[in-house]
Amino acid sequence: MGDFKKIGKGFFLSVFFLVFGFSSFSWASGSDLDSEVPNFITEIDDDVIAQTSEVTIKLEKRIPRSLDNSSSIETAQGIVKSSQDPEDYEDMEDPFAGDTQDLPIMSDPFEGYNRWMFGVNETIYDNVLEPVARGYRNTVHENLRVALKNVFSNAMAPVKFVSSLIQLDFEKSGRVLARTLINTTFGIGGLADVAGEEYGIKDVNEDFDQAMGYYGVPTGPYVILPLFGPSTARNIFGRAADSIMSPTFLFAPGSVSVGLAVEENINAASFIVEDKKQLEESALDEYESVRDFFQQYRHGLVKK
Repeated sequence: MGDFKKIGKGFFLSVFFLVFGFSSFSWASGSDLDSEVPNFITEIDDDVIAQTSEVTIKLEKRIPRSLDNSSSIETAQGIVKSSQDPEDYEDMEDPFAGDTQDLPIMSDPFEGYNRWMFGVNETIYDNVLEPVARGYRNTVHENLRVALKNVFSNAMAPVKFVSSLIQLDFEKSGRVLARTLINTTFGIGGLADVAGEEYGIKDVNEDFDQAMGYYGVPTGPYVILPLFGPSTARNIFGRAADSIMSPTFLFAPGSVSVGLAVEENINAASFIVEDKKQLEESALDEYESVRDFFQQYRHGLVKK
């Protein structure tokens, strides 16, 4: 009975920390950056654009200057946030019409709770993770951080491979297999991305959430999870499946897998800490901006 409890506790801790995401940007940190790319959130004309390795995202669009005070913007969800009366903008054409016309409406029935939990997560991020991530970034050389990022990406090959097969995407599953073999051998366990740098074999970003989306499983309601950050009903099941398929969970003892998961998240946070700050500064309503970002990013991954 004691062994069973120990296994159960290890299972819970492993899944928790492997799925654990650091506040708002955990789900966006998996893009295949080979080095630090600061300021991936930029303004083009009056558009606020977030560029990841796979998806271009419109976070916000400013109201034309002839109609506004400088702080008025409209989010991709179509909600005007302005010091002026929203009725002033009733007849305005949606600035995102045509750009996100195939984007389904994100159901947010728990917005009251979500905003509260978003604030809790942000407090934890601001007071714990961000200082740790900044100190880590200032202490650990970028080349080592990139090497560690490569190792963690290489370790997720089973998730990428199986998810690609489920979607019958044999080109991607073949790339995953080739990259894993090359990087594990010639890249010294995945420390170096030899497959990408020497052979031009691009990384694959696939997971079980995308596999479910491929077959039309609806996202379900949007929800902010404690510590986990933005998610949906479908994404929760996808994250759990990803975690169970992770070699860290399958082969490492509970305490080791927890330590590796914490290291992975801190290392990932060190690359995008400035982007997180930039999102905060560019948004009138950070909650809506993160929700828009999450929706467009996950939808873009499913459609790509």
